[in-house]
Amino acid sequence: MYARTVDEAAVRLRELRHEEWAQAHHPLTMPLFLGGLVVGALGVRTFWRRWDLVDRLSGEPDAHAIAEILDYASREATLERRTDYAVSIRRRLRDGSLFDTRLERVADELDGLACELEDSGLTLDPACAVACRRLVTDPAESALFDQAVSAEELLASIRRIRFGFRPAPGDPTDEFDANARPRARTET
Repeated sequence: MYARTVDEAAVRLRELRHEEWAQAHHPLTMPLFLGGLVVGALGVRTFWRRWDLVDRLSGEPDAHAIAEILDYASREATLERRTDYAVSIRRRLRDGSLFDTRLERVADELDGLACELEDSGLTLDPACAVACRRLVTDPAESALFDQAVSAEELLASIRRIRFGFRPAPGDPTDEFDANARPRARTET
């Protein structure tokens, strides 16, 4: 490198340092920076509140009249998610039954739910899929995790979810009529 090139680089560095200092100490720098932080925080808060509302409403069948709510809830009813829930249930049965007598009392029902979750010949009502996700993954509100919830209440929660299963459209065992109205389902 030539001495002249080094001198030109030193001059350019001084110019850039001066320009940097001028930008950083401009009278509007801090107000704009703080304003950007506030707007960003408000955006995050709005996003969080919107997501929370959609999540809370997704378990309410009447709210599925809103397309966004139905879309959100329907994602929980996909076979991929259902399979994940079945794995969680089986892991909970395997690991938790030693410490929770309630699980021993509802183990057959939980195993049946896990089997139905993995069955590609069945569809699950989106509201029931949301209830299943909450049962399996939400320690704060799940009857599965809450030791204070009786085995009977846990069993009722599981049965409400299982009642949401229907034969997949086109399945030869489909219980739906031509107008897609469910026929009366018998309990076994």
